[in-house]
Amino acid sequence: MKKFLSLVLALVMTMSLVTVSAGAKDFADDSDIDYKAAVDVISELGVVDGYSDDTFRPDGLLTRGAAAKIICNLILGPTTASALSASTAPFKDVPTTNVFAGYITYCAQQGIISGYGDGTFRPTGTLTGNAFMKMLLGALGYDASIEGYTGANWTVNVIKQAIGIGLDDGNDDFVGSKSVTRGEAALYAFNMLQATMVEYDQQNTIVVGDITINTTSSRKDVANTNRDDNTIKQDGKMQFAERYFTDLTKRTGTTDEFERPSTTWRLKSRDIGTYADEADVTYTSTVKVGDIYSDLGLDNGIDDSDVTLYVDGHGETWAAGDIVRGSRINATASGNGALTQVYYDDDADTVTVVVVNTYVGKIGSVRSGSSTRDAYVTLDTSDDNFTSPTGFRNNFDTEDFDKDDIVTYTYSRKTGENCIQSMELAEAVTGTMSRYTTEGSVTVAGTEYDANVASKAKIQTYVPSVDRGDEITIYLDQYGYVVYVDADVEVNYAVVLGYEEENSLDSARARLLFTDGTTKVVEVQKGIATGTTGFVDPTDGDTVYEAGLTKYDIVSYTVDSDDVYTITVVADAVDGKDGGAFVLKNGSNEFSIASGNATNKTDDSPKKYTHYSDGKTIFLVADTSGSKTTYSVYEGIANVPTIKKIGSSNSAVTVFMDSTTNDTPAKVIFIEKDSTMTMSSDNQDVVYIKGSTTDRSYTSELGDFYEYDAYINGEPTTVKVAYNATMRMTTDSLIYGPIYNEKGIMTNFTGRVVSSVSASGVATPDTDPDMVFTQGVKSVVNDVITLGTRPYAYTRDVEVYYIDEDGNLEAMDITSVAEDDDDLVFFKSNSDGLVTDLYVKELNIADTVNPGAGMLDDVVLWKDSSSLAVTVETTAVLDATNPTSIGVVVEEYMKATDTWVPVYTGTVTIAANATSGAVVAVNAPASNTIYRATATYNGGTFTCANFTW
Repeated sequence: MKKFLSLVLALVMTMSLVTVSAGAKDFADDSDIDYKAAVDVISELGVVDGYSDDTFRPDGLLTRGAAAKIICNLILGPTTASALSASTAPFKDVPTTNVFAGYITYCAQQGIISGYGDGTFRPTGTLTGNAFMKMLLGALGYDASIEGYTGANWTVNVIKQAIGIGLDDGNDDFVGSKSVTRGEAALYAFNMLQATMVEYDQQNTIVVGDITINTTSSRKDVANTNRDDNTIKQDGKMQFAERYFTDLTKRTGTTDEFERPSTTWRLKSRDIGTYADEADVTYTSTVKVGDIYSDLGLDNGIDDSDVTLYVDGHGETWAAGDIVRGSRINATASGNGALTQVYYDDDADTVTVVVVNTYVGKIGSVRSGSSTRDAYVTLDTSDDNFTSPTGFRNNFDTEDFDKDDIVTYTYSRKTGENCIQSMELAEAVTGTMSRYTTEGSVTVAGTEYDANVASKAKIQTYVPSVDRGDEITIYLDQYGYVVYVDADVEVNYAVVLGYEEENSLDSARARLLFTDGTTKVVEVQKGIATGTTGFVDPTDGDTVYEAGLTKYDIVSYTVDSDDVYTITVVADAVDGKDGGAFVLKNGSNEFSIASGNATNKTDDSPKKYTHYSDGKTIFLVADTSGSKTTYSVYEGIANVPTIKKIGSSNSAVTVFMDSTTNDTPAKVIFIEKDSTMTMSSDNQDVVYIKGSTTDRSYTSELGDFYEYDAYINGEPTTVKVAYNATMRMTTDSLIYGPIYNEKGIMTNFTGRVVSSVSASGVATPDTDPDMVFTQGVKSVVNDVITLGTRPYAYTRDVEVYYIDEDGNLEAMDITSVAEDDDDLVFFKSNSDGLVTDLYVKELNIADTVNPGAGMLDDVVLWKDSSSLAVTVETTAVLDATNPTSIGVVVEEYMKATDTWVPVYTGTVTIAANATSGAVVAVNAPASNTIYRATATYNGGTFTCANFTW
């Protein structure tokens, strides 16, 4: 064996081993890989390849030819091994042209692999675990003849040795006689990297007469006395990777995104990945502290101060007051569907408990990849039916899901993480619901399912509203617990137009306006007395209603088999319920609903409210302006007419929002329109200017002009702009209603030019509803899209374009717009306030960098009263703690000489922890004069597009 290793080392030195570049590979079937750390490291080293379709196929069986390649890659390195070739066929079924011929020849020459008795090797045949382990042991230096890896009992000796040094670690189901899969091969090779190499002293052969005596010293571990080379284990011994993969390092004692004790693997200076260590005990259902201690063998428990608890990567309190023997870990930890992993350090006698919850969400948008970002999805965080942890980044890089898919996910609250870590499609089960419990369990199609702990509260609230016997769909997490219940539960609403009660009757009568616009006098339960004292149920003394039933109350209702209505006040027209209703009656007050506008304003001095509606809001209008009251119903903000109430009148408004927050869309809005109330667009070209230019062009036919790359209504083209046109072009600009002269040069526009520079004085939606610039966008929910901080409706034929960081446009459906607080948003609306054109530009927000490392992003001239002002913006904070001065020069264009003349030289100061700064630059500039500004910093220069005063 010593001779064999010497040959290997000599070949390595001769052919110069080339190190593989770092960066863990992303396989398309990553979710199918059980031994993630092993596959990442082994594939990164180039020992085991993926396939051309970017899959790894971990369940595929390892062939004998592929096994020979793995051994050569391990011993020689992938680069050296790839140069192996066969001059003659090593076996009769392995011609020299076979892809594995070189590997098989080498392994056969070194005695690592042998063929069959019929002279074949069978390269496509599978390999047993016993045979593969024998190959790995040989590469570690174990001598087959000395260790008994030949003969009748060779498998016993091989497996005993392999298991003894941990080559099967991580696979509790190892069976040596079974064929090895590709995933298992990666695991065993990964374990081999960390195994200690062995060697033997020189063997001596003594012949005495007819007797031959072989003597050899005992096997011993190969020493590694260079401390700096102990990159796998700090034990003074030579692990396989420490000899053959010297740029690979293993760092223990780290933690992953959930604070689990972990191991980090690195190749050269780049991390391959951080992987959680195997827990001592693991649970996926509610666990008691006593059970944990018992399973760890700590029958006497452990001091609270020696236990550390993390929930979703965030440290939580483990104290006797919260956690007692026989109880749950605490209210925020452990439970059905929560992965609870426990790590016991027997040296320090400490315990670490890590809980990872599973949450449920709905895919709100799917965005394809661009030149600067991989494809990703975002969750719809506006739907109250789903658990959405606050304050987390809700996008996840994947191409595996479609819009409206129900998914489960985990996320980390660890400092610096705060984002989704994993996501998978939730399993759907459809059937008849026969029962539910107050604990949140649901029986569907005869099977009872318990609730996931993170979704339990919502399920407990929701399920009682579902009629038993209804067909529903439930969604399960990966452990089989319910995370979401989907049932068509309809809540009926009506507006009270009148109410009367007769003591001689067992019931009362109410006149209701229903959400289909019809009215009807119905029999209701008795005891909803008018006034404000409320109705006390004599059976149990509970107050049923906070106030009596009054005109224009909004109620929910159910109807029993005797056609008696049971009604519940949800919006009290007298006082309203905090957060649940807004009421406006009589006096000096104002109310307005703009068709298509999601924002409504109520001014009932001294109370002023802003509330929202969406595509599902029901608007009920009672028109009392004529001799006979008429009733109308409108569904959604795109259909309701514009209604305005200004000043004193006798009308009333009641708004019901099924939430305690004012920014939740209203369910029902009732408006009484009297005679003092009023009830009552064509797109122009939209031009997106891509980039900027400082080079003026001239032809005898056209004269002076600037030419820009642009898109007109989404179509790529170029536009020519007159050099003295009253518009400014910056890095990104949108205009609408452009005006061209007879030569086809853009000279003006009917709308507003907007750009990504906030200092430009761009109008807000309140002052200029036609063309608006803002930052941040949220996904569409109920026909409403939030742009910046305000919700908007849109026309059915709204034009939507996504602008990548290269300035390229891609047409998209508005429902595919992804939530992103950083995106720049340009949009145009019509006279009804409906968005007609929407452009969403993705920004690559740079991380904060060290002082001096930032770059200039934009320098802009803009009008400030009677002067020009200069704004400088950067891609990152230039100096987090100190102000930074940027040199600025403002120049005036002299047409006669076609030159630029400096008229101002100074500085723009960017404050500490800021990314922009401004200064007034030129006083009393000349009319119809062209200016530009140039900023210089850190060796870089940025010049703005021309500005005409």
